[in-house]
Amino acid sequence: MVCSEDACVLTLEVPANISCEATITGSIFCGGDPVSGADISFSSFPNIVTFSPNPVVSLANGTFSTTVTVPENTPFTSVLITATTTVNGQTVSTHVGTNVECPGPDECPCKFRIGIQGNSAPTTVNITQQGVPSTLAGTINVTAVQCFITAPMCNPAVDNFNITFGSGGTTINFIQGRRIHIDCTANTARVHGTAMASGNLFSGIFDVEIILTLLPGDTGTWQINASDLFGNTFTTTFTATLNPLTFVGDCNQQP
Repeated sequence: MVCSEDACVLTLEVPANISCEATITGSIFCGGDPVSGADISFSSFPNIVTFSPNPVVSLANGTFSTTVTVPENTPFTSVLITATTTVNGQTVSTHVGTNVECPGPDECPCKFRIGIQGNSAPTTVNITQQGVPSTLAGTINVTAVQCFITAPMCNPAVDNFNITFGSGGTTINFIQGRRIHIDCTANTARVHGTAMASGNLFSGIFDVEIILTLLPGDTGTWQINASDLFGNTFTTTFTATLNPLTFVGDCNQQP
């Protein structure tokens, strides 16, 4: 790999709209010269799509390409695609926004209404803020209602999840949550989507995943993972008594 000491420029060409699959292309030049053999890595925010290959190696003329795949049942969602490479110790990245979707037969593969009894449970969360990790002990509430209706059917219009956490004077909330995907098994409910962060620590849009594993005795283990485009993170795992109205099931079931 040969590159001058001048600044490197990484470009990325992404279709304005991607339906299920598309090819994206780009180039890496340093000092006006193409860079051969550079490893170009890709990511998306929210973390929805996959790239193949990833990373990809630039050709002799500095160009590269990879295939973007959008999972089936993905609703119309705005995504930021990032390409990153390092040349002679210089890290270069670029971001391009696009809209992705891949309609499928099962926007609602199941339905659930999940929550915590008393709207509060003790937990310890691990956070990263501006690159600095820390741990906070406090109380949390989690609610998620997805495709739920009491009749033996699903309602795709039902789409909401919220997380609130407090530790002393620190508050971290993820509100107005909207799904990208949901799935259920006999004892697990999962929603992956985006939410707005509020409180006095984080702000902006976060990629959020909530997983509830049902346990005997009307209890459940919750796993929460949230991150934004700037490396801020929020993770916790805890067990709590469930709200009596909690239900996880198929569309044809009734609570």
